[in-house]
Amino acid sequence: MLKDSAQARLWLKRLQKPLILLAVMGVLTALQPAIFPTAGNFSNILLAISIYGVMTCGAIFPVLLGGIDLSVGAVAAMGGACVVLTTVHSGGTHGGVALGCLAGLLAGAGIGLLHGLIIKKFAVPAFLVTLASLNIIYGLTQLLTGNLVISLLGPASFNFIGSGKVSGVPFPIILLAAAAVLAWFALNRTVFGRRVYAVGGNPAAAALSGVPVLRTTLLAYMASGTAAAAAGIILASMNQQAIAKAAQGYEADVLTAIVVGGTSLMGGEGTLQGCIYGALLVGLLNNGLRLEGVSAIYHGLVKGLVIVLAVAYDWKTRNRGSGLQFRKAARRPAAPSPTVAG
Repeated sequence: MLKDSAQARLWLKRLQKPLILLAVMGVLTALQPAIFPTAGNFSNILLAISIYGVMTCGAIFPVLLGGIDLSVGAVAAMGGACVVLTTVHSGGTHGGVALGCLAGLLAGAGIGLLHGLIIKKFAVPAFLVTLASLNIIYGLTQLLTGNLVISLLGPASFNFIGSGKVSGVPFPIILLAAAAVLAWFALNRTVFGRRVYAVGGNPAAAALSGVPVLRTTLLAYMASGTAAAAAGIILASMNQQAIAKAAQGYEADVLTAIVVGGTSLMGGEGTLQGCIYGALLVGLLNNGLRLEGVSAIYHGLVKGLVIVLAVAYDWKTRNRGSGLQFRKAARRPAAPSPTVAG
């Protein structure tokens, strides 16, 4: 009986995330039966997820190190501006699109490299570095675009990135799947992935074991920057324009997806599968709030509450049985004071 109960709890834990998704979908279907369970709505959800989902596939690396990258939205805006401006200056050629995509990805990787250097070489907290960088990058993108909306309606290769289809499947969703597979492989099948988990679990022990902590940190933040820039290119193609703050606020969706997916902000714990689950849940929440007509000013409130609850749950489960949880000691009668023999 005890063995069957333990197996049932194990299966319930394994199926927890899919069951939560199904429960949320059931609630939204009950609330909006004529709109939510339609093919068009699900396509819109997946297209929206493809943007911050690609960001999440890169942003998980710094979080697994015990750091964070709050600049992903700004880097995405920079990546989108690079491809649009380069294509416009090339006269709208296919070569200009390729060169612009390369420039955007290199810009994202370079920003990530700079983040990693500052964090490790100067021991500045990742939160402060990337928060300051967020504002700097937005400012640089405003300078690049002249703080204007720059439209780009072609060529076809540019439009295909955000609106093309392969065998009926939207290309952004294919790019998300490719990013997820690449990130999963890097984390689970490469030496780099094992080093990321080792550094996040215990940086001092990892360094003593010969793990190149600096190199691992640089590559992790470069992965985050590159993924954010790729998402920005997709977004620019979807909108057919570049704007300095095109992806503003996406960092909240990315962070929510990561922590809801079970990745510890303390580092060393988390999976790419969990992050994809988190991205799907965020997509469903965003879609449900929109369909219910909830004002956009309350969306941040909902996401903030989700982040707080997820982090609180992570902290509680992470420290369970570690001696860091304080319990009220049971009251015991005071021991009698020793008497001195006369």
